[in-house]
Amino acid sequence: MRTWSDLCLICSGQQEFVVNVHEAGPYERSHDYTRVLFCAACSVGELRAFSYDGFVVFGEEDEVMVWSSILSASDVERLRTGFACTVPLAGGCECPQHVRAYDTSVRVNKTRLPEHGPDRHSPAGRSTATVLVAGGLAEFASS
Repeated sequence: MRTWSDLCLICSGQQEFVVNVHEAGPYERSHDYTRVLFCAACSVGELRAFSYDGFVVFGEEDEVMVWSSILSASDVERLRTGFACTVPLAGGCECPQHVRAYDTSVRVNKTRLPEHGPDRHSPAGRSTATVLVAGGLAEFASS
């Protein structure tokens, strides 16, 4: 089974795993997740959606795809304090907070990152998102 990296796409440093919004897997031939990560070195957060599909037919699409949206440090802090689940790293949790976070993260504009090359490690042109707290639950919105 493969393992995937959550290194910062800007500086390649280790990011803090803040919230596991949703996760399916890892399985032998598939793994999907949506996470919020924070790089203290860059002082930037990231809403990252990842998909590995080992069943893809060659040439059909990439087997590994990553979509990313930048979050400000203040948005990450708002998420830390406003996330209404006591187990924020439980990506399989079906509490109202995880459900709201996932539902709103799906609607956020995210930039699909190239698998290789300098654009993968640049915030230039990458979409941005923000964190709101509504009705006692943290949610994501496009900026």
